[in-house]
Amino acid sequence: MTGMTQWVETIPAFVVLTVVLFLPGWLVVRALGSRGLEALAVSPAVSVGLIAAAATVAQRVGIAWGLATLAVVTLLAFAAAWGVGLLVGRLPLRWAGTRAPTVSPSRRLLGRPRPDVVGAIAIGVLIALVTILPAIGRPDELVDSPDAVYHLNRIALFLDTGNFSIANPTFYPNGFHAWVATSLLPGVADVLPGTNVATVVLAAVVWPVGCVALVRHALGSSRLVTYAGGLASAAFVSFPTILLGWGVLWPNLMATALTPGALALMLQAARSRRVGQWLGFAAALPGLALIQPNALVALVVFALVWFGSARMRAGLLGHLGWWAVARDLAILTAAVAVGLLIAPVVSARLASTQSYQWNDRVTTWTALVEVVGGRLQIPHVLWGLLALIVLGIGWVVMRARAALPVVAMWLACVVLYVMAASSTASWTALITGYWYNDKVRLASLAAVPGVVLVAAAAPALRALLSKLPPLRTRPMVAAALALSVLPLSTVVLDAPTRSDFLSSFFRPDAPHKVILSFEAQDSLREIARLIPPGEGVVGRPENGTPLMFALFGTDTLYRSIPIPTTGDEIVIGTGFNDLVNRPDVCAALARHNVRWAIDSPHTYWLDRPERTSGLTDLDTVEGLEKVKTVGDYTLYRITGC
Repeated sequence: MTGMTQWVETIPAFVVLTVVLFLPGWLVVRALGSRGLEALAVSPAVSVGLIAAAATVAQRVGIAWGLATLAVVTLLAFAAAWGVGLLVGRLPLRWAGTRAPTVSPSRRLLGRPRPDVVGAIAIGVLIALVTILPAIGRPDELVDSPDAVYHLNRIALFLDTGNFSIANPTFYPNGFHAWVATSLLPGVADVLPGTNVATVVLAAVVWPVGCVALVRHALGSSRLVTYAGGLASAAFVSFPTILLGWGVLWPNLMATALTPGALALMLQAARSRRVGQWLGFAAALPGLALIQPNALVALVVFALVWFGSARMRAGLLGHLGWWAVARDLAILTAAVAVGLLIAPVVSARLASTQSYQWNDRVTTWTALVEVVGGRLQIPHVLWGLLALIVLGIGWVVMRARAALPVVAMWLACVVLYVMAASSTASWTALITGYWYNDKVRLASLAAVPGVVLVAAAAPALRALLSKLPPLRTRPMVAAALALSVLPLSTVVLDAPTRSDFLSSFFRPDAPHKVILSFEAQDSLREIARLIPPGEGVVGRPENGTPLMFALFGTDTLYRSIPIPTTGDEIVIGTGFNDLVNRPDVCAALARHNVRWAIDSPHTYWLDRPERTSGLTDLDTVEGLEKVKTVGDYTLYRITGC
């Protein structure tokens, strides 16, 4: 069976994941008063907020979580939002800003999509699917990243226990996991292929929708710009390609994919001053926080940059005195500085996040080449993309100055990237620590305003082409040629680089980079059949055994790579080879009902042998009975406790 045939079989999972992600939030945002593409673009964030928060509350009050519960929660939220929307509609003009035109209830709910918007999104979706699916290979292909082990096991834990809470098993944002697990409840896919399909939904549906919405708000609603937005959504390798496999930063993938839609609604609300749109934007914020809090920080950064740019522009145009501009910017700078200093003092979790350190520091020039030229983790500069960005900036500066704040947003991302990639000063972590001081996450964030700059290259190219004698009287041909340059200089030109790069995450070129091959999965699947349900098994996480829980439902002690440094996990990991003389080891095994052990010569590259020194060479350990060897894996029954 070919990979594409297997992808076709995942269409039911694709549909369920998409509906669960869009429908609840869309109903709520529409009821609040947001309409059009912006309501659709922001709806996934609202949906995730409903799912993650309601699932946590449901667990606390003893209500089973499922699609039926989600339907009830959605109806209640829709009714509440409709009531708020009606109330807002009756507010005096001085409170409501520019009042929305009166429309029928059915039109208010369903809207009327524009064909060019639908076409632009469809183009973005199609390009994403064509470039992503073959590179991944198969829906059940495992991305070889240690973080994937944790995320897959958490989704499996939600499904196994029925507890979708943010505190299961420990406190961690549950937006991504709760959405995926809720969508998999009908049995449309297993955990691994279902999660892969979920990431495709984010990269190939959510991201293009948000990009088209953002581009239209930044550059206008012409058909040329609209189609350019759909094409520009596929222009970057830094997003979504990298976050589909590196890390694996799936919650960050989701948060970044949702950011353009939220930013578009924020810009729309700021311009229209309609309370309903502000309420829709506010409704999206909890969901972003429950996916990855740095999405909120990113929106704050973009809002601050937008405000500062707007003040500067007002000063240049004479709409505001320079004294007032300087005063406002000084207040803004002081507030930001105080906030940066206080935040890690108030939040120990943030302080821990800001303490992440990376060893691959580069020069400032190299960092600029990586983020501006797209040469991050790939061997060469993406010259086509770079040319479009430069051309787009030129167009904004010369002809579309209302979009200058977006250029400033992109420059802010570039500065953050350079700080994270090149700075060794401790104070920079106060700023870049919200993204774990990780330049990869910041490169992905730069793609959000970067999409607008790439799209701006389309009208610039049309203007240049229209100067050619054969095209002076043929504007449609000039526009079509201008649009064609966008995919030709990015998607087509960079196709081998993009495909090989994404494929390397799923099919590494060295055995030690593979967590669990298909052959190893078959071996562990056969071993899993020998372990009675409910009985636990332990093995070095670096040999891939933690994935037995996500793949086969086997109760594994370790469900992440590497293991924790405290608690029963480290007691068993370091003392298992002396279990006949270690009552504390036997007590820890009993607490987790661990009665089996697995040994294997395979070792994943992220090896922490000091944490599992007692789980090697199990054939020499007293108190174990060898049961069966399948491939590189040997199962032992624990008899010494």
